[in-house]
Amino acid sequence: MPTALIVDDEPEANHLLSLLVQLRGYQTESAFTGSEALEKVRQGHPDIVFLDLMLPDINGYEVCKALKIRKTTSLIPVVMVTARIAAENRHQSFRVGADDYIAKPYTPDQIYQAMEDADAWWRNLERPDASGEIRLETRGDAQPLRQIAQLRSLLVGRTTLDSETACAFGSALKELWASADAFGRCRKVSLVAMLAYRLLADRVTLTLCDTSGWIEQGLLHEEGWREVIAPRFDEVIPDETGRQLTLRKRFPAGGPDPAD
Repeated sequence: MPTALIVDDEPEANHLLSLLVQLRGYQTESAFTGSEALEKVRQGHPDIVFLDLMLPDINGYEVCKALKIRKTTSLIPVVMVTARIAAENRHQSFRVGADDYIAKPYTPDQIYQAMEDADAWWRNLERPDASGEIRLETRGDAQPLRQIAQLRSLLVGRTTLDSETACAFGSALKELWASADAFGRCRKVSLVAMLAYRLLADRVTLTLCDTSGWIEQGLLHEEGWREVIAPRFDEVIPDETGRQLTLRKRFPAGGPDPAD
């Protein structure tokens, strides 16, 4: 039976969400502080964590960050469930690695969709490789940050990269999106580029396809590209049109160190 950890310091809210999740056949555990949540995850890895931001000891951001930097827990889906609805709270949640963000008051359908997404995530992890596509666009919903966070979780949990290197790689991708976002807002372009990735046992390959002129007119002239993004890759291969870049990082094949 799949399990869910419900982390909320308000007993009634914790209980109600637990009942809702149980209706979908999940077994639930409850935690009322951040420290208790981290200990319960350590004792037995749940299939999904529903995490409130405001906790009496450490906040949800710190709990999520702690889970996502460890190889043994980085792949567990973390869903923020919070009354804090400002855009910055959503952005910060994805920056620290959250897989989803649900504002209170929520509907049952929002919770169930998050659970379906988590189930799909675990099914995808059964494949020997992982691939996906990230739309670098200026919609304002932080979806690129969410997808970048999930790619970083894959790098932490499924490769031999240490957590620090994987997080630095994630920071480079955030810088990439920030550049695309700024360019798109300045030029009033919604979709700036498409970023496709494929993760294998010994490398990750990114293919950046420009749809707006951003690569030649913006990205390659920026300090962030020279100092933060490009140094994280072993290979940077432009095509002859100047509208596509292939970025590749290699690492020793093999699974992550389970002791990390």
